[in-house]
Amino acid sequence: MLTFTRKLAALLCGLLLAGCAVSKHTGGETSWRLIYQNDSSGHTLYGNKQALIKAVKRGSPIRVAWGEKLDDGTSDVEFAVPEFTTLVNDSDVVVQFAPSMIQTEYMNAKKSYLKTNPPVQWRALMSTDGHYHQFHNDMKTGDVTRIMFLKTAMAWYAFVPENDNRFIPLLTIKNGIKLDSIKRK
Repeated sequence: MLTFTRKLAALLCGLLLAGCAVSKHTGGETSWRLIYQNDSSGHTLYGNKQALIKAVKRGSPIRVAWGEKLDDGTSDVEFAVPEFTTLVNDSDVVVQFAPSMIQTEYMNAKKSYLKTNPPVQWRALMSTDGHYHQFHNDMKTGDVTRIMFLKTAMAWYAFVPENDNRFIPLLTIKNGIKLDSIKRK
């Protein structure tokens, strides 16, 4: 029994030390953190845009939030996870979101349903420079029914360690993309 206890204690100590090593390597507990926030003109409200760019380069998942408050005090905040991300000249992040359904209401939860007559889908692109482009399409016909160009304040979150000191790979490689061939129809 004593041998089993010693082995168990050794195993637990090993796991504890491994956990400390992981924590030291990654710089602390990993969680969702607000990294950067821009106003509708792309000016910094909080954080550091370069920290966001570094998090993206390290492969960290990101989320974007935006919202509004009307004169009557009602408000909404929306969050989306990008499905496509572009780093532009190491100075801006541009993201595209997966399609989602348009709601019937955004300021009153009791009236919020999915728009079904006709069902309408939303696609959008946002950038740390404050611009926000979206379109809606009728899912029955496929037609684009609305195109909007907006300027929007955005909050950018990343799932990162507390003190992120992970390696940042060089991702812009001169002649890193070369055309093999192209077909035109």
